Amino acid sequence: MRLKNILFGTIAFGLLAACASEPKSESLVGDYLSGRLAARSNAIDAAATAFEGARTETGMSEEVVRSAFFYQIAAGNIDNAAELARKILENEDPEDDDLAELVIAARALKAEDYAAAREALKSGAEIDYFRPVMTIIDAWAIAGAEGNENALRALAQQDGDTFRGFHPLHQAFLFERAGLTDEARTAYQLALMTYGGAVGRAAYGSFLERSGDIEAAREHYELLAQYRGPDRQIAMHGLDRLDANKTDRVWATVTPAKGAAVALYSFGATILQQSFDQRTAAQKAGFRVGDANYDMPLAFVQIALYLAPDFDHAQRLAGSILNSYGDNQSAIAMLRKIPAGSAFYEQAQIEIAGGLIGQGKRDEALSVLRKAARSEGSFEAQFSYANLLAGEDRNRDAITAYSNLIASLPDQPAEDAWRFFVARAASYLALEDWPSAEADLKRAVEIAPNEATALNYLGYSWAERGENLEEAFSLIEKAVSLEPNSGAFIDSLGWAHYQQGDYEAAVGHLEHAASLEPSDPTVTDHLGDVYWQLGRKIEARYQWQHVLELEPDDKLRASVERKLEVGLPEVSE
Repeated sequence: MRLKNILFGTIAFGLLAACASEPKSESLVGDYLSGRLAARSNAIDAAATAFEGARTETGMSEEVVRSAFFYQIAAGNIDNAAELARKILENEDPEDDDLAELVIAARALKAEDYAAAREALKSGAEIDYFRPVMTIIDAWAIAGAEGNENALRALAQQDGDTFRGFHPLHQAFLFERAGLTDEARTAYQLALMTYGGAVGRAAYGSFLERSGDIEAAREHYELLAQYRGPDRQIAMHGLDRLDANKTDRVWATVTPAKGAAVALYSFGATILQQSFDQRTAAQKAGFRVGDANYDMPLAFVQIALYLAPDFDHAQRLAGSILNSYGDNQSAIAMLRKIPAGSAFYEQAQIEIAGGLIGQGKRDEALSVLRKAARSEGSFEAQFSYANLLAGEDRNRDAITAYSNLIASLPDQPAEDAWRFFVARAASYLALEDWPSAEADLKRAVEIAPNEATALNYLGYSWAERGENLEEAFSLIEKAVSLEPNSGAFIDSLGWAHYQQGDYEAAVGHLEHAASLEPSDPTVTDHLGDVYWQLGRKIEARYQWQHVLELEPDDKLRASVERKLEVGLPEVSE
């Protein structure tokens, strides 16, 4: 097993060449095929441009209109999409009408034409999973046209509907608009237990601040601070406000447009999280998954930003999706809209750096992260900066950066602080400073005794050196029990057996690991080694040759080339 110290992941794709302006039939086919190719590559802007080009040609089909409509949304061109939505709804045999109706309703809400928004939604959802967001948007249109009490009644009538867990946050907003503070508090608390998400947690803290319940607000933020990601960022900003005797007003009055934006964002974020969780579970189970497709979440988030352009939750999510698609330029432009006062500013800087790396601008990425890392409490920015230095093989500089981060941790760090010690240990190992690396790995396991990666890394490192083998086995076996489908951890278990000379026990684990991680050069190298020791020398050479095809680092390449030349030393009895 080797630590894969990956800071940013992007999907690279080639830019599409513009089609030559030939006769209309050829241009139509060229634009349409370009749009299909761009869509398969997750090139959102290119797909939107190509499908729109095809749509404007004579002889356009319903399929082209629908494709142009969808990618105009995903590219953030909502007004253009609304015009296409009307064409889609005119079709006598409609399909995908729910999204078209949402776009038209959003355009009307933005114009504060609440009657038109309700008219667009009156037929209801054809697809079940559109129903909750359409119900909530209709309620906000009612709030704009008829008042908050009628909107609350409309939501209450739908409480038995699919995914009703989205409703409580919006009921809280509407109760607060109506001046019903106690009812708002109850609804906010219910939203914390349902689909309120990061918005609900931020809005509840803001509500407690505005209500003057400072003790409850502090308890809320201190709890959120135990979690990674947006929750911790929200918590740190909330605690800073409380310490400065300031009060958050962002969620004091939610307009119908912003309420609809929250519904769209929350729905898109939930779909994305479920998709991500399913992909992760499939990968852990050993299945191969293709490129991620987050088009629908992106579409919902873009409509949300159309309604609330300064909605930082949505800006962050849109930027993340665009970065994951490899559209780094659009991602950077989106993320740079997030102001320094936002709870998501630090994460935005990290993802901007990721986009710059995707563009090959590593020095600029380092500069962005270096600046972000100077802010107090910027653990994730400091970590990202140190990781990038390590990725550049600047391990001494990385160790300095990791050490500065570790020195700023509280005496009792959060459990996820194990990451910082494991990462610094990797840099120590690159400099062949095993005592320092061992101390960091032990500290990581002490902080997070049930974190499989920390357990495995320490166990593997001991096994690699033939040290503390009994304890090494115990740690690795615990890691495998926690994540039984991890090829890296199973490889470690096999390699521990190998280090003890028990090749018969090792080979089964190493073959299993190689089946789970066929593209990992270290796992493949280990399998070659055990084959050699079992006398299966042709198979061993085949595995070692395969290592060279997997782009190993220079050290592993040299080792494998030597083994291909002379094999492994004979094992003394």
